[in-house]
Amino acid sequence: MASLFKDPKKLSAYRDRRFTGTQEDFEHALLTSITVYVGNMSFYTTEEQVYELFSRAGEIKKIIMGLDKNTKTPCGFCFVLFYSREDAEDAVKYISGTILDDRPIRVDFDWGFQEGRQWGRGRSGGQVRDEYRTDYDPDILLAVAF
Repeated sequence: MASLFKDPKKLSAYRDRRFTGTQEDFEHALLTSITVYVGNMSFYTTEEQVYELFSRAGEIKKIIMGLDKNTKTPCGFCFVLFYSREDAEDAVKYISGTILDDRPIRVDFDWGFQEGRQWGRGRSGGQVRDEYRTDYDPDILLAVAF
């Protein structure tokens, strides 16, 4: 395993408050997970675009697009499940920071997808951080209307 990943603090800057285990359980899940979280995506990025980019890191088992829980439209994140840990590591190492749909995406290890995590957690149904941002896709309201 690359030395970058030996320090659990560097595995992910994100701590999911809905993870039910201890911090040690969370760190173990991150160390063994085959799932990556992809953030800062455009609302217009398609599953096909995600597949095309992430298949360069390895064989993909499943892609789960993050959706606004009210409108059921994409809201800027997804989960990519690989068949092997090595492929997930390659995605984090080589794809994080890549420009996808004119946006630099963030790729982090995730503790594993569970049903219900595909929905945005913000009050408006989307991501929480979008409620505080002013620089996200301004035409999202137009996309929802169609």
